Amino acid sequence: MVDKNDCLECGSGKCLIISTEFSDLLYCKNCSLLKKKNLFNQKKKVISLKKFNRDVEQEINTEYFKKQILENKSILKKILKVTKKKHLNILDYGCGYGVFMFAAKELGFSACGYDININFTSNLSNHFKTFKSEADLLSEENLKKYDLIFCRKVLQLSESIYKDFNNFNKLLSSDGNLVIMDQVKNFSKYKSIISEDLPYHSHMLTVQTLKFFANTFKLDTKYSKNDFGDLIIIFERSNNNSSNHKISIQTLIYMEKISFIFLYISRTINFLKKNFKKILNYGID
Repeated sequence: MVDKNDCLECGSGKCLIISTEFSDLLYCKNCSLLKKKNLFNQKKKVISLKKFNRDVEQEINTEYFKKQILENKSILKKILKVTKKKHLNILDYGCGYGVFMFAAKELGFSACGYDININFTSNLSNHFKTFKSEADLLSEENLKKYDLIFCRKVLQLSESIYKDFNNFNKLLSSDGNLVIMDQVKNFSKYKSIISEDLPYHSHMLTVQTLKFFANTFKLDTKYSKNDFGDLIIIFERSNNNSSNHKISIQTLIYMEKISFIFLYISRTINFLKKNFKKILNYGID
């Protein structure tokens, strides 16, 4: 590990170079972000992913997609329970095939979508208002407009987390909420760019990193739950300057090594949840 002078995300001079067998990584001791050092053509790589270029109309008519809508309706209801909002302008940032927008629509809300992949935004424009470019998204009429910005599994593929949070800040209304759902390294059952060849992942996220960049734009944590690496975190506007907690690279590497423990615990809990009634009723007959 060698000291480096700058972090392109937070601007500090507290970066380390971490060499792995797959690529060189940059770890910032200030914002706790671990990212790939070289992110050449990251946007093009993500856009070209086969799973992001299937036929949209076929995809949204599958039984699997319908089940996903039910799941996302439950997620939105949970968000509303926390935020206590009734009237929402919703932006799905990184909308993909639009499942969250369909869920919002079924619950009676207006939802718009943005994605860097025009396959999504062009084909979903038959169902929702979509933005086909970042310039289109950041037009003056959209600034401070959205009461809820939903961002799911986008940041780990992003070119710049700072830029994404800057966009959130521009688009979020004065009393709006930002919801991020993504994989984090904290007590995670997942492997990451530290130890696996994940060609399309640009960052390894932590709770500390997300809170750092939220705090940069005066967003405070309203709700946070980490289910073995599957994080849902809800931010709201705040004038408070929250203290930035940090996590060391040694801790991240250690968590990577023991991820199998969290995976085992997660699978055990899921098994018990699915079979709880059967276990309770066992032997009654």
